[in-house]
Amino acid sequence: MKKALIAISMAAVLSACSSTDNSLEDTSTQSNVDKNLYLRGDFTLWEAQSAYKLSAQTANIYEAKVKLTNPDKTYEFKIADEAWSEGFNCGYKSEELDKNLEIGIPVQANCNSVYNYFRFTPYEAGWYQVSINFKNKRTPLVTVNQVFE
Repeated sequence: MKKALIAISMAAVLSACSSTDNSLEDTSTQSNVDKNLYLRGDFTLWEAQSAYKLSAQTANIYEAKVKLTNPDKTYEFKIADEAWSEGFNCGYKSEELDKNLEIGIPVQANCNSVYNYFRFTPYEAGWYQVSINFKNKRTPLVTVNQVFE
């Protein structure tokens, strides 16, 4: 009886060790946001333009590309729907920590903001990708990365 219990316990331990936890990996492209979101800033005259519509990369991550042509110019932008709706008007959360973006460093967003424009100053002209990650819907993360084409 003892040998049977030990064998069952060992089998349970071994099967638990061999299982893979993919809960951190979200590869679904089924959108979790029920509105179209746009990158809106001084480069779009704050309009919701189709060229700057964010596309779902996964269920939680949305991206848009923008060509920034003036190095050392500070660009201001937000991520919002067409109507600047509550819950879909995303600017920085903390002025001290999240207002100024740097390449590859995520900052927190407040999607119930009125002004709170993100600021980004590119070091060189080129294409940049702005993404927002809604994995934590209360505090999405916004990131800027340079795109080399």
